[in-house]
Amino acid sequence: MGCSGQLGDDERRSDAGRDASASTVSDAALDANAPDSSPPDAGPPRGIRHERFDDYHAPAQLEVVPAIDFVWDEGPLGEGAPSDFVSARLTALLTPPATGTYTIATENDDGVRVWIDDALVIDDWRGHFVERHEATVELSAGTPVMLRVDYFELDLAAQLRVLWTPPGGTESPIDETHALAVPLSAELAPPAPHFANPVVPFDCPDPGVLADEGAYYMVCTGGRFPIRRSRDLVRWSDTGAAVLPSGAPPWAANGHRNWAPELHRVGDRYVAYFTSVNGANVLSIGVAWADDPLGPYTVTGAPLVEHSDGVIDGNYFRDDDGRHYLFYKIDGNAHGRPTPIFVRELAADGLSFAPGSVAVEVLRNDPRTWEGGVAEASWTVRRGDFYYLFYSGNVYDGRYRTGVARSRSVTGPYEKHGAPILTNDARWVGPGHGTVLRVGDEDWFFYHAWNATAGGGHDGSRGRFGLLDPITWEGDWPRIGDGTPGESPRAWPGRE
Repeated sequence: MGCSGQLGDDERRSDAGRDASASTVSDAALDANAPDSSPPDAGPPRGIRHERFDDYHAPAQLEVVPAIDFVWDEGPLGEGAPSDFVSARLTALLTPPATGTYTIATENDDGVRVWIDDALVIDDWRGHFVERHEATVELSAGTPVMLRVDYFELDLAAQLRVLWTPPGGTESPIDETHALAVPLSAELAPPAPHFANPVVPFDCPDPGVLADEGAYYMVCTGGRFPIRRSRDLVRWSDTGAAVLPSGAPPWAANGHRNWAPELHRVGDRYVAYFTSVNGANVLSIGVAWADDPLGPYTVTGAPLVEHSDGVIDGNYFRDDDGRHYLFYKIDGNAHGRPTPIFVRELAADGLSFAPGSVAVEVLRNDPRTWEGGVAEASWTVRRGDFYYLFYSGNVYDGRYRTGVARSRSVTGPYEKHGAPILTNDARWVGPGHGTVLRVGDEDWFFYHAWNATAGGGHDGSRGRFGLLDPITWEGDWPRIGDGTPGESPRAWPGRE
């Protein structure tokens, strides 16, 4: 974002965005790991290596530019580039012309970070209009240093200028005079802005998220179970696909209570587990399968699980030994009874139960605790020697919370943590019914919560929004954020 002219000195601006002075070169010419097809005496080209990432993901263009001196205003950030939601990484081997104290400056809209060798000298990683930031560094004449600049653009105007002032000299953009275009490690993730909750700013209860081949697919309670897609868990888009295009499975009395869907990859297929009502209008768990995460899905001819009290919240789990399980909750609270959670082994295709398998109770609500009359919404993962069953308790309004239990066997017995591991704060209430996701070497919890009212209740008019917080581990127990929904900006999953 930004407004042109804020610096008030158009004379010293040079629009270096994709003009004739920028040379586009092959990836191999800039990639230190590529086979060397250059003459033996050829070295890196003069200039700055500039890599652009559209939507903060896709490597869109790789080129050598003469200077870090871009004023895009509200136009595209390069030939064929979008004007918003773009990031870049610029690198060069910089050889100082003199020894002494240098001032490094940025004039940027939006965020920028500058490293000299391994030292982060400017850290302005936030969205804003044009600002100037400075740092001083000690450099030696003729001794090369590695320059790295990461940048992101949100929306509106965009600008990136990186300048330096040598000892006793005048300020100018860092340019090809003293720079050779060299790459950094290809393992570095593309730059991206920090995110803040909510990541789904609309009603999306009981989010079930599938990670599959570099993308994420999300379904939520309600209607046809529309499928949304993301590459990062932060920015989501509608796909137009749905698990139940007609709004109800063929065996249902109606589609009025379609709840708690999940998508999973089971073998070579994608399997959806969901809650709906059977022909007798009793809550039951259904299953459908597809060859693609976006479908079309084929619903089996009858519910997978039925119970006279109703049954909801089916959660699939694949153990390390390749065996498949389904966890689910008996809806006893609708009849003034307890709400046990059961697990039962599935057949290899996930569409039926394994022959000879039996349902085993693994958890039950304790009305003397924060759980009140409900324990539900399980999601099970394995870590080290333990199976961890994340679950939610109490009424699904502002009293809802998230807890966890653990066991050394998938079928229990499970030991409860005790206190909930995710509870209310001043902005968000009723956090729960989430998905546990592994991103690189990080664990994350994707869940819903209500907007809080001034009195600490829940704002039912806006529905339940989608939130995302990191999971850390302390003493073989998980911790979600600081125990309440995160509100401060943080790095995207897997980005830092």
